[in-house]
Amino acid sequence: MTPQSIASPAVMGDRRLTLEHLRTLAAIVDHGGLHQAGEALLRTQSAVTQSLRRLEDILGCRLVIRRHGRYLGLTPPGRIFLDSARDILARTREAADAVARPELSGRFRLGVPDDFAAGDIMGLAARFRERSPRLRVETVSTLSAHVLELFSRRELDMAVFLRLETDGAAVISADALRRDIRSAPLCWAAREAVAADRYDELPLVVFPEGCAYRRAALRALTDMGRPHFLAYESASCENIRQAVSAGLGVAALPRDALAADHVVLTEKHGLPRLPQVRLSLAARPDDAAARAFADLLAPP
Repeated sequence: MTPQSIASPAVMGDRRLTLEHLRTLAAIVDHGGLHQAGEALLRTQSAVTQSLRRLEDILGCRLVIRRHGRYLGLTPPGRIFLDSARDILARTREAADAVARPELSGRFRLGVPDDFAAGDIMGLAARFRERSPRLRVETVSTLSAHVLELFSRRELDMAVFLRLETDGAAVISADALRRDIRSAPLCWAAREAVAADRYDELPLVVFPEGCAYRRAALRALTDMGRPHFLAYESASCENIRQAVSAGLGVAALPRDALAADHVVLTEKHGLPRLPQVRLSLAARPDDAAARAFADLLAPP
């Protein structure tokens, strides 16, 4: 079975597939492991493992990369299938929400991070608007630090932002609705597997100042004492990936954001371990549209 075929209507319509299978895969990715997924789903790790194996058996391919029981990321078929799985789960939540909530109206201002592939969030926002034609949805895409600044100045009704788990909670007004959407391990992405000591100064491909990935990379290299310089800088996820593919340098990226031709560098290549990054949201509790969209992104 080819990677492209696993998300076909025939496979997604297989009666053996359940929403629980889809929730299991999404939880593994969102929480960074099988044990963490079990805690989030209130299930044992054994039950999560069995559900994942059953899903992989149904699809006829491996979805998750595991080593010694540790989650390391998704396979290419896993990435393809996860997109469809998230869409189905989101539409299921939307259907239930459409019954439970009246049609929304007015203005909803949403901020999303530039340094994150937020395609699934954008698709959800578009359907959110379509469901409530009288609701005016205004979306701003910028770096996470700027998203939080806009939210703190009350120029946004909801902020979706990235933060490092090592940073602790973001500074947000006490009355804001706060939820975590998902977590992902950061890794070093490169065009080829080379040792860091090959370079007098390690060339880095980075997002602009204010990006959590950039902060994690610079902090880890500085703490290690590894000399480095900024070889390429861009606010575009796609440009960052292309710069790594071209061999301009290495970048700190989530595993599910790597291009097919990227390789992962680890401690054995002379690079430090990177922290996990967390996608979170903050919303105005007195804004009905913000509360409704928060429930779709991160069900309470």
